[in-house]
Amino acid sequence: MSIEEAVTPERDGERLTAERAYELYWADLLGRDARFACVGTGCHAPLICACLDKPEQNLRIRPYFRSYRLEDHAPTCEVVHARGEKATQKQADVFEAERPPGHFRHREPASTTSPANVAARRPASASPSAPRPRASHYYRLSSLVQKFLEHRRDKDLAEATVEIGGETTTYEALFRNVYRQKVADLLGTRAVWWGTANLRATKDGGYYLRFSRPFRHGDAELRPTITLAAKDIEAYPVRKLLRARLDKLIAETDGYCVAFVWAKPWMPKDAENPFVRFYVNNLDHIDLRGPEILEELKNTSRVSA
Repeated sequence: MSIEEAVTPERDGERLTAERAYELYWADLLGRDARFACVGTGCHAPLICACLDKPEQNLRIRPYFRSYRLEDHAPTCEVVHARGEKATQKQADVFEAERPPGHFRHREPASTTSPANVAARRPASASPSAPRPRASHYYRLSSLVQKFLEHRRDKDLAEATVEIGGETTTYEALFRNVYRQKVADLLGTRAVWWGTANLRATKDGGYYLRFSRPFRHGDAELRPTITLAAKDIEAYPVRKLLRARLDKLIAETDGYCVAFVWAKPWMPKDAENPFVRFYVNNLDHIDLRGPEILEELKNTSRVSA
């Protein structure tokens, strides 16, 4: 079974989601042999973080915690032994536009602390019951895209919600295909824009991306572009993961990909030759995936192409 959270002595008992463990690994702040333990009441069952070292993500390859054996969990562990009142309605996911200060601050491994001792320091619940649902906070757009694909599979895009900047919307409304939409009407619309694109590396160590399907602008068709500067990539804490994904796309598909970007379309005013760009000031706000997900993406745009 998939388990959402764990603690690790390598981060002094920090409670981690599998997604955060994945980010810390790719930021070189968590080792491949890191140990994890269950967060259940009175439980210190050892866990594995699967897919920790996989640069690509899709519905079949994604980080998650799992047990070695279910019998390792304590009888009081509500993570694997759900009991008590039914969980209340799930809260909206939260997409954070900026990471909190110190999000990737290095912590010295607590080498003398075992997962069992970390678990023992956690306060026990006053009354064992089914775990209360907690909002999932995401910082990389890749995590939100993952949820979008899962909700698409489950056919609940119109019901599943996500909070961004204090405003709540549905996954269906948030994700919008660029294809043949009238760009002049959308310049103030920040959304997760997506479409097929072509990616190439630049001579200075950056990347240039051009969408292969256009916006409409009068009688013209404008294919938006994105530039990822080398200096911005080098300052990005998860640059190792970003470069691994982009270089893999260039090597395996000649740069053909599906691009997602949380941004507003931008056009110059009164330009003789109009064009559209997406500016990405935070590399957490872009996600590029292989073309194999196109089948999963059919009919997921709020506005019909």
